[in-house]
Amino acid sequence: MRNEEHIKSFVKRSGRITNVQRYFLKNKKNNHNFFTPTETINLYKLFDNKNPCVLDIGFGDGKLLSNIAKINTNINFIGLEVYESGIGNILKQIEKSNLSNLKVSNIDAVSFLKKYVQNNSFYGISLFFPDPWPKKRHYKRRIINANFLENMLMKIKKNGFVKIVTDWENYGERIIELLDENKKFEKIQDISIYKERILTKFEKRGISQGNRIIDLTYKAK
Repeated sequence: MRNEEHIKSFVKRSGRITNVQRYFLKNKKNNHNFFTPTETINLYKLFDNKNPCVLDIGFGDGKLLSNIAKINTNINFIGLEVYESGIGNILKQIEKSNLSNLKVSNIDAVSFLKKYVQNNSFYGISLFFPDPWPKKRHYKRRIINANFLENMLMKIKKNGFVKIVTDWENYGERIIELLDENKKFEKIQDISIYKERILTKFEKRGISQGNRIIDLTYKAK
């Protein structure tokens, strides 16, 4: 994997925080569903079981991820989100549904994978509607590139999956090119845990705008 400078795929903005989100954010350090890694994580210790674990990158408002975790109690989930409103929102949802199989962190995914995750750790990694950075001069900010795919590949188990969904056609086409160029990935049918998933707000907006939803699932050979 080439040693390239890590260009952030996001811009931190001080968005509106609701009172409920603010409450959960204020108390997140004492919330066992929230963690800030300081060393390589041990998934068995984090969840106190040996169930397979899926990493979800950029969960947004958290509704999709918390719903999937609620339905699939035999699978552990880690969710990453850089925006505090999303963290506050999903912590509320976790408490409401009393979920023990979902942990979240407010950390950049590239740093998380490189610094804190052992190789061959995850059953799968998902990215739903990553920021498309639609202007051509900003394409370099897109999180999915050849290096990031290689990084994900190292962190999933053999036959583990990568699932990516976008409604930006040229981004989706580029992702397909990158996955097909990487001979260590093989296109497969959707993973069962996602077959009846709810739609995200970005997905609903994309559909209302007439955008094609590009839903991709590949496994590591």
